Amino acid sequence: MANTSLTPELSALAINLASAFAQSQKVVSAKARIGLFYQNQEATDLFRKVSEFGESLREKSMAGMQPSEEEIAKFDEMRQNVVANPLCSGFLEARQEIDEMLATVNQYLCMAVEHGCAPTDEEVAAAMSQQMQACSCGGHHCSGDCDDCDHEDCKGEHHCCHGHGGEGCHCHEH
Repeated sequence: MANTSLTPELSALAINLASAFAQSQKVVSAKARIGLFYQNQEATDLFRKVSEFGESLREKSMAGMQPSEEEIAKFDEMRQNVVANPLCSGFLEARQEIDEMLATVNQYLCMAVEHGCAPTDEEVAAAMSQQMQACSCGGHHCSGDCDDCDHEDCKGEHHCCHGHGGEGCHCHEH
């Protein structure tokens, strides 16, 4: 057994859950789409180029320089090419599906720890719906830095959406 903070019973349950995930048709299908993407040099190059260009625009913006209309148009065109590419869009959808599955399991675990018992499906769905509604504060974003929010009512409490289909950190109330 790995050296973890889990008890042997919790470790066995975690292993069983991990195995069920790995064998799930939804995960197998998502991994296949991700694999197809990585096997196609043209798709990975396209995705890499739009990511790099987007990052350069973000860095420019964070340095206080406004991207030009031409740069914005170029980025929009590149992004549309990614969306139009079935391998790229399949990759993005597959990553989002896996992220959503993991977020749901995490929600179950967090609520179980918080409440001292396993939540119902309905409780988890309601909590996740509430989080989705709270994942915005009217467009006030903190430019990717969770400690630098521009919303006056935020009080520094954020929900980070990086890597989960969202962008940046968004204020929410607890």
